[in-house]
Amino acid sequence: MPLGGDSSILVPVDISSDGPPAQPLIDLCRSVDIVLLGYYPVPDQVAPAQLRQDHESDAAATLADIADEFRASGIEVTDVLVFTHDRIDTIDRVANEYGCDAVLTLGEVERIERVLVPVRGNTNLERIVSLLAGVMRMSDVSVTFFHSVVDSEPSHGEFLVRGAVDRLDEAGIDVERIDWQLSDGESPYDEIIELARKYDLLILGETKPSIRERIFGTVPSRIVDEVDRPAFIVRDID
Repeated sequence: MPLGGDSSILVPVDISSDGPPAQPLIDLCRSVDIVLLGYYPVPDQVAPAQLRQDHESDAAATLADIADEFRASGIEVTDVLVFTHDRIDTIDRVANEYGCDAVLTLGEVERIERVLVPVRGNTNLERIVSLLAGVMRMSDVSVTFFHSVVDSEPSHGEFLVRGAVDRLDEAGIDVERIDWQLSDGESPYDEIIELARKYDLLILGETKPSIRERIFGTVPSRIVDEVDRPAFIVRDID
């Protein structure tokens, strides 16, 4: 399903410590519905029911305040409060339960002007481009596609990113706002991390087989954790 219209994005928030997403991130979500997951981390030695009993009222009020930040921008929000030992499993379960098309991981950002989109291959590219088109309609951001040609022919990499640019052009996006880079460096992931620090937002695609590995596995985790930028992770749910 293309993102937009009836599509939804999961926004996980640590309800014990985090505040609402920055307004520039909220603004980018105006074309989709939001599933706001307020998760309350529970230590291994504590029963979730016990922590819920002690903190549910305050947690629910905090979650409602964050949901209101989205609603103030005209965004439809479904809020879900969970006390959990395992945030990753919780994100996996809730994303599946609500059929979310992407997950938004939060990060420090004052404005969103430049977006980096690492492209690994054709897998999930249509959905990535669809989300990107929605983001570009909601803002004046510029976008850079990045693809490593270490494991493929440069001509294939160019074909891949030019195809993504063409799809955005067909969606009515000004191609002057789009750039792309090919790299033959030996460590593409390190290159992405270094490059990402120059951008305000990342759009990444899942890889198989599970959200635990796709979103929070070795490569995406390094990018999201080391760069500390917000990121849309587009789910591969076809």
